[in-house]
Amino acid sequence: MATPGSVNMHATGLVVAGAGVIVTGASGSGKSSLALELLERGRASGRFSCLVADDQIFLSAHAGGLVMTAPAPIAGLAEMRGFGVARIDHEPAAVVDLMVELVPADEAPRHRRDKIRTIEGVDIACLELAERDSAGAARAILAWVGNHDGI
Repeated sequence: MATPGSVNMHATGLVVAGAGVIVTGASGSGKSSLALELLERGRASGRFSCLVADDQIFLSAHAGGLVMTAPAPIAGLAEMRGFGVARIDHEPAAVVDLMVELVPADEAPRHRRDKIRTIEGVDIACLELAERDSAGAARAILAWVGNHDGI
C-alpha cells in the first residue's frame, strides 16, 4: 500500500553495492534483467545488494531524500525472462541515489551526461543507458556507484 504523498512509478528498484538505484524504461527494455545482473555483480563484490521491487515502486520524499518502497502485492517477486515470476530476497524500502533511464541504443550517449531528474521535489542523479544491454549498463552503474562511495 502506498503511503500518503507517494507516487507509483513503473520502474525496478534495488540497492546495489550500497546505493539505491531505480531503473526506468519502456516495457521490454530490460529493467528486470539489468536489476538481476546488478544484484549478481554487487553481491560478487561483497557489498550489500538487494531488490526492493520489480516493475513498480512507490516513491516519496522523506527528510530531504527520496525513498522507494515495494508495493505489498509484488514484494519479493521478480520477473526472470524465460522462467516467469520468481521469489527473490528483497528489502521493503531504500533511499534512492541514482535513476537509470533505459533508452534505445541509438539514443544512449557514449559518455555520461550529468543529468538530474526531480522526483517529489528531490533531485536525483540520472544516467541514460542503452536498453537490452545488461552487461554494459551494469558496468556503467557500478562505475557511477564506485565514484560516489559514501553517498
